[in-house]
Amino acid sequence: MLERQMQEMRDLPERVTKLEVQVLQLRHEMQDGFSAIRLALKEGLSQLGDQLGAQMRMLHEATLSRIAVMGEGRRSRKR
Repeated sequence: MLERQMQEMRDLPERVTKLEVQVLQLRHEMQDGFSAIRLALKEGLSQLGDQLGAQMRMLHEATLSRIAVMGEGRRSRKR
């Protein structure tokens, strides 16, 4: 029993080193994964912003056109 415990203690540094390597690998993979997610979100938000900007310009132009038509209608009624 004591001999088995001593053998386990001798193996401990190697096991800790293996665990350290696994943790570092996991950390690296997680950093890469989070970086990819951040990039995808940034690109998605950029595209969404572009689409929103285009829609806002269309609505602005449509509103100006309607205001112009309403103004013409008022002028023609006054005559």
